[in-house]
Amino acid sequence: MGKVIRNSDTTTEPQDLKQVTLMEQKQIVHNDEAEDSILDSSDFLLADMDINWCEGHEEKSDVKLKPDKKDINKEHVKTEKTVPVTPVNTLRDRIKQRLHNNAGVKTPQGPGSVIQQQQEEQLQKVQQEMERLKTKGSTTDIGPFYGLPSKVQHLLQAHRGITKLYDWQDECLNLPGVREGRNLIYSLPTSGGKTLVAEILILKQILCQQKDAIIILPFVSIVQEKLHMIGEGGSRGATLESTLLKIIHKQSNTQIIGMSATLNNIEDLQNFLKADVYHNDFRPVKLTEYLKLQDNIYEVTCKTSEDLVSHRRVVTFPYSSEQTKTDPDHLMGLVLEVIPKNSCLVFCPTKKNCENVAMMLCKMFVNKNRELCDIKKAEKKALLKELYSDGEQRICPVLQYTVHFGIAYHHSGLTMDERRLIEDAYSEGTLCLLACTSTLAAGVNLPAKRVILRSPYVGSTFLSRTQYKQMTGRAGRAGIDSSGESILITKSTDRDKVQELISGPNEMCYSSLMYDGGKGIRSLILSVIGLQVTKTTSDVYEFMRKTLLSTQGTTCDVSIVTKDSLQKLIELGLVVQKRSMSQGDENCDSFHLEVTPLGRATFKGSVDIDNASLLYNDLKKGEESLVLATYIHLLFLVTPYDMVDMVKPSWIIYFQQLSALDNIELKAASLIGVPESYIAMRASGQCSRQKVNDFVLNRFYLTLMLYELWKQKSLWEVADKFQQPRGFIQNLLSSAAGFASCVFHFCQELEEFWAYQDLLGNFVKRLSYCVTTELIPLMEIPGVKLGRAKQLHSSGYKTLTHVAHADPVDIVKNIKQISKKAAIQIVTSAKVLLNEKAEALREEVEELINVPEGSVSMTMISSQESDILPPTPDGANFSQESVT
Repeated sequence: MGKVIRNSDTTTEPQDLKQVTLMEQKQIVHNDEAEDSILDSSDFLLADMDINWCEGHEEKSDVKLKPDKKDINKEHVKTEKTVPVTPVNTLRDRIKQRLHNNAGVKTPQGPGSVIQQQQEEQLQKVQQEMERLKTKGSTTDIGPFYGLPSKVQHLLQAHRGITKLYDWQDECLNLPGVREGRNLIYSLPTSGGKTLVAEILILKQILCQQKDAIIILPFVSIVQEKLHMIGEGGSRGATLESTLLKIIHKQSNTQIIGMSATLNNIEDLQNFLKADVYHNDFRPVKLTEYLKLQDNIYEVTCKTSEDLVSHRRVVTFPYSSEQTKTDPDHLMGLVLEVIPKNSCLVFCPTKKNCENVAMMLCKMFVNKNRELCDIKKAEKKALLKELYSDGEQRICPVLQYTVHFGIAYHHSGLTMDERRLIEDAYSEGTLCLLACTSTLAAGVNLPAKRVILRSPYVGSTFLSRTQYKQMTGRAGRAGIDSSGESILITKSTDRDKVQELISGPNEMCYSSLMYDGGKGIRSLILSVIGLQVTKTTSDVYEFMRKTLLSTQGTTCDVSIVTKDSLQKLIELGLVVQKRSMSQGDENCDSFHLEVTPLGRATFKGSVDIDNASLLYNDLKKGEESLVLATYIHLLFLVTPYDMVDMVKPSWIIYFQQLSALDNIELKAASLIGVPESYIAMRASGQCSRQKVNDFVLNRFYLTLMLYELWKQKSLWEVADKFQQPRGFIQNLLSSAAGFASCVFHFCQELEEFWAYQDLLGNFVKRLSYCVTTELIPLMEIPGVKLGRAKQLHSSGYKTLTHVAHADPVDIVKNIKQISKKAAIQIVTSAKVLLNEKAEALREEVEELINVPEGSVSMTMISSQESDILPPTPDGANFSQESVT
């Protein structure tokens, strides 16, 4: 049983008595004001509560009242006034009295003092509240809920339905190392409740320690990063390891919390992070794993190496011969055992297979299971309406058909908005089955009663044990199901691989710094030299000995790899030193390292090291022949290099798009290196002897997609025109906007690219949304896309302020096909964004009006020597204020 967290009752009697007293005082003043003589308009502008109270006191001084509670409080208010009151009768006397009182009040000087006073008052209130909440715990605790206020516990219960923590969560949060702020790695199976522990620890840092917290997000969805990502290979793992290493090196008092699934070499991570380790095999719901081979279903027992599975049943679904031909794996029978009462996830090897499985199931349901369409009919209709609205009056025909049955597909080919709507509908029970790819298991928390793995492959690659555990771990919904089950459909040809998959050891976590020939190490070394974390070669060697790569020490010699990486950076012109490493001087301490201007631009612009020289040459070439009469040339310069290999151009489409360009645009294409004649020959199926750069050709093909988006074509239109998934087009735009920002910062570090600094400023912001200038403020609101922005603008909501102060009911009336829920979300998001901008402006004003310490001393000197200052042209001396 988990530990029950009971709501602690807080004593509030003194505060309640204080509130009663204040309310009674306000009532007394109100009553006295009501009995005062009516003042003329000028008197009202000068009169305040004090004057009215005096007048009322004077007029009623001879009136005898019965002594009651209100009179006692009234007398109490009178005795507390410290300023003697002189009776006044005329307007002139009252004005004099008021001016006399005002003369004794210190008036804030300028907006800076006002802001400072407000901040001090707010800080005082927060401190008082913190003292009131401090009921137990260490000196850094401010409340009874693991050091947090009870309010946090109440919010978890109200919004997340969490009334108690699991035993392991309570044990983990009370570990001595956690309470002392030491680093921690905790390891549990999927769906064990790891995220909640991280959230509580983050809140403790923010509220108790009053420090910042960084959440590293994975590549799939918004959940905390898992430590096994360090070893996943590629740039993500290398970036995560580099980030952690810099934190360890520079901020020894920073607490690092790492979550991980079960790993076989967690000791390596423990040594790397110098962390405590907590491990538990807890799962909130019992999981039973099954294998399906032909018509037989086996339970995975893993009792011994010879007895891995045991036979459980033979499937006997009443299939016709036609149904057996259509669905040889009996998917329909397997899913109908759980839906619609419970939910089901079907993991498919490819994106296309997801759509095919969803359509196949629905077509098979038409004849015998049409009652599925009648379940939550209104909710399904609302979902289709939202999909249609968010798709700018377009909707995927597959989803339009399958949603009626409570079924949808989910993969990266959908837009982010489509995925969000489908995930929400599944969580709410509107959809009971999702046909999805493995990416859903890696981050999105969408559990199911039954999980079916359509095949033990992801694409053409056999499943890893981590992927298998992630998928099967989604089976079983905590708080809803008492058990969950997974079924892996396999073939006899994969028997040995499947046996290794279900019984093999947990996977190892290795450093990813050596990916792509050591690119991770080169990027790390460049950044620490540029940040002046290391200044000599000896510093670099010492720094690299702290890496996970060095901790593991079995894959390579870190010293040799570090030396080779340094030499490569020097050859690329990114780093300079006094003498070359190739001279063989063993006195490494004499080698002083600095980044070159190109190196500084590379790491500050977050540009891939291998692409830095390519980007520099492209920008240099653009300086000589940049066509500014069209945006297509600038778009080519910010088209991401890393997406070029993701698409193979269709020469027919390429030629059609190129033919639609005008003469100026064709000239820009030719200068870039894309001749129209070459594209025409390839489209006609002929080979050309003309020498062209295939990389440039493929990159410009992506540029043409971006150009269509720049001209405010919808994702649907561009996807149809280039025959690409909508999700890919959206990802291309997002990546291009991010890379454009990198190019902009790259150019800012190189004075020779001063022209690009001016050109890319507003261009980057507009590219993020691909809209006209007047729509950018609306597009900045989370959840508002092009179609919605146009609707808001045409309805009179033209600025962020307009939307933030709008009534959601009025928005629903003025805009067609928008739900009240969506309107409320838009208004709420606008208010949050407006507050953030207002806070940023307040900080900017405060920074401008605050007098630096040096200026204060200068003012003091100037005031002491004001008698020797020369006179101004009109004969007056400078005052202290004017000097300041």
